[in-house]
Amino acid sequence: MFTQQALQVIEQSISGQGILASSERKDNYARVWSRDSMMTGITGVLIKNKNIVDGLEKSIKTLAAHQAENGQIPSNVDGEKASYGTLVGRTDATIWWIIGACEYIMYSGDENLKETLKEKIDKAFSCLKTWEFNLRGLLYSPLGGNWADEYITSGYVLYDNVLRYWALERAAELYEDKSLKSLAETTKKLIENNFRKNSSQETKYHETAYQKANDKPYLWASLNANGYDERFDLAGNALAVLLGFDLDLDAFTHFLEKLSLEFGHWMLPVFYPIVFPNSTDWNLLENNYSYDFKNQPYHFHNGGSWPIYLGWLCLGLKKRDYHEISLKIFNQYEKLLTEKGASFREYYSTDQLIPSGTNHLCFSASGYLLMKI
Repeated sequence: MFTQQALQVIEQSISGQGILASSERKDNYARVWSRDSMMTGITGVLIKNKNIVDGLEKSIKTLAAHQAENGQIPSNVDGEKASYGTLVGRTDATIWWIIGACEYIMYSGDENLKETLKEKIDKAFSCLKTWEFNLRGLLYSPLGGNWADEYITSGYVLYDNVLRYWALERAAELYEDKSLKSLAETTKKLIENNFRKNSSQETKYHETAYQKANDKPYLWASLNANGYDERFDLAGNALAVLLGFDLDLDAFTHFLEKLSLEFGHWMLPVFYPIVFPNSTDWNLLENNYSYDFKNQPYHFHNGGSWPIYLGWLCLGLKKRDYHEISLKIFNQYEKLLTEKGASFREYYSTDQLIPSGTNHLCFSASGYLLMKI
């Protein structure tokens, strides 16, 4: 029903430098963001849309041109000005760029770009290796170091490590690289071994914390020196489902059903449970912002519902033959677009389903298209 509007939002966001975060060219949204442009571009690859794919190519080249000396890819580029993060750097920007570059080259068959980017991709992987800090295989992210840049997860974060697996797996296939393939397999096993209760006899990253952690029907959000953050990270779990991680999907989908009943709708929160002012974690939230505080309960990262990650969840569930929940999420989003305007807002509050954040966001338009695949 809203396919043309979603495509229009994205196509109007394509500039000479690549895909901007929003067709509403204001503030810092009128920039080529690594994660936004790559996710939008990969959506274009999946639906075989030439205009979006062309925008992806521009984005890849723009970001590559500003790769830092240490191999880091910018969080965003505005003209000739590159940002690598403000309060902290963005771990996922580098990973999303590798994934986007590999997906584009494999789709387009561009052998010239494949060779041109090989050194930059290797350098980006080298940078990610240094971010392990302990050389034990999992990537370490600072507080606010990924897309949820004003949220409270840090350390060995599920989302960033699942993304790294995707990057390794695609680069290994693209360049027929056995060492990258082996590293991808090792990374996947490390995640499956350390982010859920299991019977594996492999040594855990943090044996004491692992023994104290509670069994959940999903992969835990993050691991730090002070223990596990056992909350539900929808983005990390959605990508894990999409990429074929070993997860009890019957238990996982039952959890999603319970979550839907608790909130009274299918616009599921991107993190759960919600952090309230009397929560022990509130102090990690209240000062973590650059412009203004957005993480009131049920909003933004603090329990807001983001169509982009619901889109990845739907795609992953359908890939694993769990179609029913995907349809419920899609129908809920279409209903909201019908009732509250098809402006593809950044997120919805999960208490009142209020469309919030920036209008005409490529993230949300992409989420809709991913739900429809």
